[in-house]
Amino acid sequence: MIFRSYIRATVRHFDVCSRRFTSTLLQPGSTRRPKSLNEVLNPLPNVGFYRGGTSKGVFIHSDYLPESPKLWTNVLNGLMGSPDPVHKRQLNGMGGGISSLSKVIVVSPSKRDDIDCEYTFVQVQVDREDLDLAGNCGNLSSVAGIFAVDAGICQARPEGGHGRVRSWNTNTNKVIDTVFPIDDQGRPLLDLPEVEVAGVSGKASKISVEFLNPSGAMTGKLLPTGASVDVLELPGDDLAEVSLVDATNPTVILPYHELRILLSLSPGAAINFEDEETLRVLELVRTAGASRMQLAPALAQPKIVVVQPAEENSKEDLAVTALSMGRPHKAIPMTVGLCLGVASRIQNSVVERMLRGNSAYLDRGTVSLRHPGGVVEVSAAWDGDLKAASVVRSGRRLMRGDVFW
Repeated sequence: MIFRSYIRATVRHFDVCSRRFTSTLLQPGSTRRPKSLNEVLNPLPNVGFYRGGTSKGVFIHSDYLPESPKLWTNVLNGLMGSPDPVHKRQLNGMGGGISSLSKVIVVSPSKRDDIDCEYTFVQVQVDREDLDLAGNCGNLSSVAGIFAVDAGICQARPEGGHGRVRSWNTNTNKVIDTVFPIDDQGRPLLDLPEVEVAGVSGKASKISVEFLNPSGAMTGKLLPTGASVDVLELPGDDLAEVSLVDATNPTVILPYHELRILLSLSPGAAINFEDEETLRVLELVRTAGASRMQLAPALAQPKIVVVQPAEENSKEDLAVTALSMGRPHKAIPMTVGLCLGVASRIQNSVVERMLRGNSAYLDRGTVSLRHPGGVVEVSAAWDGDLKAASVVRSGRRLMRGDVFW
């Protein structure tokens, strides 16, 4: 972690009893936005550390960073403890050594009357220096608006005991609505025992997350190739049948049985997703899918997920394993889950094929996904075209204060 100079900028402190931030000296907007790295405060003041869904991240008001993300690299790597290529633990920073715990959200006031706040998601790589801004994070999107309210960037729009924040994600140029409980002062309430999220201990307040018009987050089209199924050509004359879907984030959807064939496994053999050969083959499929979608393959985008029907007599519809930054995700990236919910309604996609004849899924209208951390239900709303993709999350404030970089 780089220690530049300790410039004391009094922090907005969070009072647990009143759920209110109080400030004494420096406020966002009270000083000129940094133009260079040398002007960035160290420590950064008024920083939040929040859990959103199954991810944790550092939340920063945009006023404390230069406008160009190209100037963020040293700051965000420093505060997260990256790069850490040897130990891969990020012990020098706020990161947790895996992709879901190495994230930053930069939040700013909106420039539009119909949007409450804007945010940019940054995937900080554990073992590499380059920042990845190629896509959005579904889990942390659930609390971006909550941080914006806490930080005084915007107010929640009251809706009968709940508040709504409409956010603009700059990575994908998409709108996300979040709805959550509020008190009589309009402050977000996150500790009500309302819902459980797979992979997270205990209950917390229900946060409804809706990605509006999520088609074409990076490619401009729901089906980047125009087809619901594509056959990818891989090195060694191998072929892989996949669905390439771009909803909330572009995703390569690979059937489990296809991966088994690529690995030369017997029909009933289980796949070890920690095995380096499995990961190597999945990366070949992912990069081939990126090429077919005409995307430059960043490490974070496109996503890849392996999917199969859930076990017979199971309450879930599908069993899924997703990769994040080249490693098996301990739960599921929420944008991948949402993309699968969308794909379930795309005629002849690999997901739709698996769900044909599943009366419980058809009656329920949501897709139940079994992932390594538990179960999540996702849904998609259509009116001829795709209108929205939705999921329920929860969140928690973990820390608010200064962070050194």
